[in-house]
Amino acid sequence: MKKNFKYFGVVAAIIAVTFTSCEDLEVENLNEKNSSDIFSDPTTFPSVVDGAFLTWWQATQLSTPNMPMSVYAQTLSSSWGNWGMRDLGTIPRAPIQNTLTYNNRAFMTTPWARLNQSLAQVNDLLRVMNSEFGGQIDDGNGNDLTNQVLANGKLAQGLALGTLGLIFDQAFIADETVSAIDLGTLELSPYSDVIAAGVTKLTEAAAIFDSDASTTHSAINGLNYDNVEAARFARSFAAKILAYSSRDAAEAAANDWTQILNLTSNTVTADISPAGDGVFWWTRILIQGQFPLWTRVSQRIINMMEGGTGSGTTTDPNNATAPYPWPDGVNTLPEITNPRDQRISTDFVYNTGVQFAADRGYYFFSSYNFNKYNYYIAALLGPMPHLTMNEIGMIRAEALIRTGGSKTEAAGLINATRVTRGGLPALTGTESDADMLKEITYERLVEFAWDGALNGWYFRRIASDPSHFLQPGTSPQLPLPAQELEILGLDVYTFGGI
Repeated sequence: MKKNFKYFGVVAAIIAVTFTSCEDLEVENLNEKNSSDIFSDPTTFPSVVDGAFLTWWQATQLSTPNMPMSVYAQTLSSSWGNWGMRDLGTIPRAPIQNTLTYNNRAFMTTPWARLNQSLAQVNDLLRVMNSEFGGQIDDGNGNDLTNQVLANGKLAQGLALGTLGLIFDQAFIADETVSAIDLGTLELSPYSDVIAAGVTKLTEAAAIFDSDASTTHSAINGLNYDNVEAARFARSFAAKILAYSSRDAAEAAANDWTQILNLTSNTVTADISPAGDGVFWWTRILIQGQFPLWTRVSQRIINMMEGGTGSGTTTDPNNATAPYPWPDGVNTLPEITNPRDQRISTDFVYNTGVQFAADRGYYFFSSYNFNKYNYYIAALLGPMPHLTMNEIGMIRAEALIRTGGSKTEAAGLINATRVTRGGLPALTGTESDADMLKEITYERLVEFAWDGALNGWYFRRIASDPSHFLQPGTSPQLPLPAQELEILGLDVYTFGGI
């Protein structure tokens, strides 16, 4: 069956990036307009492509989906209703409210709309570049701009497609080779195909960057890459998107870890940490996600760090200091004085009370809030860790283990945070594959759950040990938003729930 594609024209895409929420955005259909009228000056093409990266960032990083999905994943905890945190965090899990009237539907509509806008913006430009300028453009002074636009355009396409595939169960795969007329007959593709298309675009971008020393990437605030580092950036995100694409442990085991291993052989040489400007480039998870009156660290994470259930080295599953779940009728628990993981003392702050409403569930309670990046809260300025070298190292460690590679190298990559930051016993590489994979998931949850939107959700769904799985009834993917399904003439569906 053919499904109509809701086409986001380039003008709407450019305007939409100024909105902080687009769940009710009405987008004019520009299929009948001539895109060449819009893109008449090829010297502006590089800056138009650059704008697509801000749209990609704002699709996930502002308030939704990162805040409610982090509560859904039990890395953050909050019983407040903002952005759907309480709705998604309630236990037992209820089905996702995928309706036209649900007030907090933005955690579905915002990423869907903005990621497709980012993709359409680049697709339109590249389509015009091919049809109106023969696929070659310059700056008017004889300096070729073709590869600069192509490399960054494919990079933006890959990020948009890859993120769509990570979040939703299906999406449209479109690039500049799909004509405006054919957009109306595109079929929805399963997330596995969308992921594959995104990774292909990212590797194509890397190849162009590698081949042309004149190309650069500077569209993401605070990141300025020459062609070599831009290629490494593309491979780094390709590795992350492919590694986190699985929806459960079985899919994770069947993933293409050989390709992931190859991608991690030549990645960035410094953390990917965009600079916050407090206006366009910012992230909610480092504001309310670090403020104790708004959110706390899930008690499940604190219990693991102290040595309770699911820690990997359980000594007392019923640990009295940080039991999981938080016991009913208890309003405060003592500070942990002898934690298994020293990051409880360095990255988190103890609070004597909990401000959440008890009648919404004591399982929301926690005595600790995240505080690792406290420099960011006041002015929304400074680095926003998004994909660090240590996280890439953890991806490589998993690829080594799953492909029969060097477990000694894998142990060293895990120990980079496990030992130096957590003060935990070093792995040697002689441990079983299952134990090493379990410790990888633990490190991800403790070290990287606040780096980049949705990380905790991705980590839990690909975990190999039941103690690290998502709460029963938590969906590993989101449905297409109800209003999109109605436009397409498809039945509304949802996921999750007991």
